[in-house]
Amino acid sequence: MESSEQVIYRVDQRVATIIINRPQSRNALNTEVISGIRASLERAAADEDVGSVVLKGAGGRAFCVGADLGSSFSANASFLDVHESRGEFAALLLKIQQCPKPVLAAVEGYCLAGGVGLCLACDMAIASEDSQFGLPEIQRGLWPYMVTALLIRNVGTKKALELCMTGERISAQEAQRIGMINHCVAKEEFEQRVEETASRLASFSPAVMALGKRSFYRIADMELVSALEFLKSQLTINTQLEDLAEGIRAFLEKRPPQWRGR
Repeated sequence: MESSEQVIYRVDQRVATIIINRPQSRNALNTEVISGIRASLERAAADEDVGSVVLKGAGGRAFCVGADLGSSFSANASFLDVHESRGEFAALLLKIQQCPKPVLAAVEGYCLAGGVGLCLACDMAIASEDSQFGLPEIQRGLWPYMVTALLIRNVGTKKALELCMTGERISAQEAQRIGMINHCVAKEEFEQRVEETASRLASFSPAVMALGKRSFYRIADMELVSALEFLKSQLTINTQLEDLAEGIRAFLEKRPPQWRGR
């Protein structure tokens, strides 16, 4: 296990775990946390012994409650510096989706504001049944601007606007129903479910997973004709991988495949 003061990174059984380590602040985001998560994602992406990534918050009471308002609105920072620094959060959201490894959000407790953005940026999300989700920015005189870009790609328009306009919290059960997360699980089953899911994601060909994930996000804003043409090219690339031949051989020989990641 390695850590900065505010972000912990560890690898075990091909799963990299990134932990926001500010439980006293309900894992609020500041410059160090954002840069620490980005650096950890880069390490995981470059490590051949990592097959999947889990993003979680320390302490069990909060996944992340968004920006640390005290540091975000510091009187000592210039207007331009503050404006440019907000681009770091946008870059982090993109970094999660650009990571070639699958990234799983493990949500326990409060998931609010920018924390919702982190959750939505991850490829999959599992939450404990006692978790709460919300975008309270409107109650502070703000709008969840960057989170909106991900919200409308995961949740229907009316529900997305309701969350932004009212600032009301919803349960993990409701978050699953509207598509914010994949699974809401009992508190006592949470850790095991996260571990099993991360291990399963890490068990597949890293090359196929990287190609597939990249193509999934690439076509999100394409028109149908362009999307199909792009996916045809990706299918051709996939068919040239050694891992495809190994997967077929393993299936015919009734044995687990030995992926080489190429």
